Amino acid sequence: MNRNEEYAALRASIAEPPQLEYTVARALKRSGKARRRVRLFGVPAGSLAACFLGFMLLVNLFPPFARACGGVPVLRELARAVSWSPSLSAAVEHDYVQPVGQEQSKDGITARVEYLIVDQKQLEIFYSLDSDRYEELEADASIKLPDDKGGYGSSSGSYGTPNGELRQMTVNFMELDVPEHLTLLLDVYQNIYKNDGAEPKTNEESMDEVYFSPHVREPDILTTFTFDLSIDPRFTAQGEIVEVGQTFQIDNQTLTLERAEIYPTHLRLDFGYVPENTAWLRGLEFYVENERGERFDPVHNGLTASGDEDSPSTVTYWMDSTYFSESKELTLYIAQVRWLDKDREKIRLNLVTGEHDPLPNGAELAGIQRLDSGNLLTFRVKQYREGLMYSLWDGYLDKNGEEQSFSSSGSSFTYQDPDSGEYLDGSASGEFFETVPIPADQAPEVWLKPNFTRVADLPVPVKIPIR
Repeated sequence: MNRNEEYAALRASIAEPPQLEYTVARALKRSGKARRRVRLFGVPAGSLAACFLGFMLLVNLFPPFARACGGVPVLRELARAVSWSPSLSAAVEHDYVQPVGQEQSKDGITARVEYLIVDQKQLEIFYSLDSDRYEELEADASIKLPDDKGGYGSSSGSYGTPNGELRQMTVNFMELDVPEHLTLLLDVYQNIYKNDGAEPKTNEESMDEVYFSPHVREPDILTTFTFDLSIDPRFTAQGEIVEVGQTFQIDNQTLTLERAEIYPTHLRLDFGYVPENTAWLRGLEFYVENERGERFDPVHNGLTASGDEDSPSTVTYWMDSTYFSESKELTLYIAQVRWLDKDREKIRLNLVTGEHDPLPNGAELAGIQRLDSGNLLTFRVKQYREGLMYSLWDGYLDKNGEEQSFSSSGSSFTYQDPDSGEYLDGSASGEFFETVPIPADQAPEVWLKPNFTRVADLPVPVKIPIR
């Protein structure tokens, strides 16, 4: 059986999703509302790589997932590629996959777009690159919508994928729905981040280059592939919006769970806030349970949350989908909240003396390393979740009072004091170290912008019924 016959057989085996009859009517749009500009939050795409190690556990521990891998041979590779995501694994298990099977070859490279997993608000594109000429291919993947519409964010966790294996691109749509047609662009290049045999630099030279030099190297594009993709409207109709409208008090602040958006690829929780609150909502630790006690957790890889650009609050959170669970009841449990106090949205720090305003709770200044290009500030930070390193800061204000992003940042469980040479290890105490650069042309005092200022752990989780 050739590849085209495989695709035809696979399409014939895909049953119409059981939810289709009634979800089309219930797929609501937020009509009459102005389109919001949003800020997207996520985690480094590199963290996805470790999740692939869970594939064998899924196959051994969850028989339905194993059957999905073995029942349709052409889906086995796809099942491996999505094993890090319970939502996408459930989609594969339920044959919720649109085969594509488009292939192009030029300049010694072959690109294939194999599958789509898509619903009303999210598009997962699975493709591969192969070549007899180039050993380690990479691609900058982007999409182009009809009429050049915006309103989406894209990401990829496929860096370092060997030639011939499936790569993945995720496109999240905010106010827009996934269109029925779009164009995928693949700018293909060789991996340029390999050891080039250059002499190793001293520690100070290395730190200077990493944190202050424009170190993003632009690769030479070998070729560009353009794929015109048509998306089956049966998939883009899939979604349900549950209007919740539950207002509650948490840590002396008022929040509203406005709605739950349930899609095959993910679930979104939309929160509202009131201007009278003394702090902005900046993060949640939460989970959802159904009537059988089945638990659904937040997304920790890729896009995790988004915020309205009209305020610092984070108002929408992504989590594993309940779509295929046939849940009659869903309950949200909030176990932790992260706040940005409105009177602490910027924190003063003197680069000469190290004197500073109170830092975010659980953080302390570990040291200032002075280099030719500027100052490296290192902070010792308390983890709000075990094993997690995150960004404490959201940039700074320059000497003209304008907001700036850090050129780079680094986090580690260990830190070497540049003056004493002493090594500090925070892993045993649930701490890590974050380093951020301040260029040399700044004033002696800078204003740092914290991502949040305090964490409220709730001994008894707040319980909000969704339906």
